[in-house]
Amino acid sequence: MDVDLKRLVTRHRHVAPMLSGLLAGTDARVIVTDAEGAVILHREGSGPAGAITDEGQRFPILLDGEAVGWVQGGRVAAAIAAVLGYAAAREHDKRALAQEALERYRELNLIYDLADQIGATLEIPAVAAVAVREAGRLPAGGTGFLLLRTARGALESTDDDAEAPPAGLVGARAGAGILGAVLDGEAEIVNDVAADLRASAAERTMASIIAAPLKVRGQRIGVVGAWSDQPVEYRAADLKVLAAIAALAAPTIDQARTHEAVLRTAGRG
Repeated sequence: MDVDLKRLVTRHRHVAPMLSGLLAGTDARVIVTDAEGAVILHREGSGPAGAITDEGQRFPILLDGEAVGWVQGGRVAAAIAAVLGYAAAREHDKRALAQEALERYRELNLIYDLADQIGATLEIPAVAAVAVREAGRLPAGGTGFLLLRTARGALESTDDDAEAPPAGLVGARAGAGILGAVLDGEAEIVNDVAADLRASAAERTMASIIAAPLKVRGQRIGVVGAWSDQPVEYRAADLKVLAAIAALAAPTIDQARTHEAVLRTAGRG
């Protein structure tokens, strides 16, 4: 758990004074340790009440059912453990909310930046290049890719001048493998490709994949994502970012296709 128990005990502006008040009301010896047994606070007691005689006087500081520390010292130790457990839970919640707010801020910034970049062009390779670059910037790492569905159901790169696609993407098509399942389904994380029964022989050359379908006007036109030849742990936050990339790239690619069709028609005229 990402809670600094030592800070709560010694420096927190609300918890430390409350703890001092509890200690002032007893002459018992009190020891507070973290989960690894490192002593955070050791207050010597006086008289018989100062003795710690058995394990029954050792109380856990609980956070989501997990002991993040211990308090020893008689009946007052139970109250101290309860106070520290409550404070640890509140601190954990605050950090979780702050992290969520930060991730949402980053997502919004990405969406705005991506919208500007993608909206600046009506060339399919250029749109795909932006999406691929951003997919490759997911925190977990990996190499970005974007494959479009052909009339025959194959999933192919949009850039004819690009280097040969990695082995794991060769032969990808609708209705086959993990990428085919994503094309017909929803965005998905597969951190262990080898353990996924859907994986094609080509996909098994990759260790981890994260992918999202490109959807526009009820049609599935391709997939965008990232892959790694080493195991990585893609997370739900990565999937949110990738879904945003797909949501922006798909309609822009569709518009680019329409634009190209208009130009071809005008050229024949």
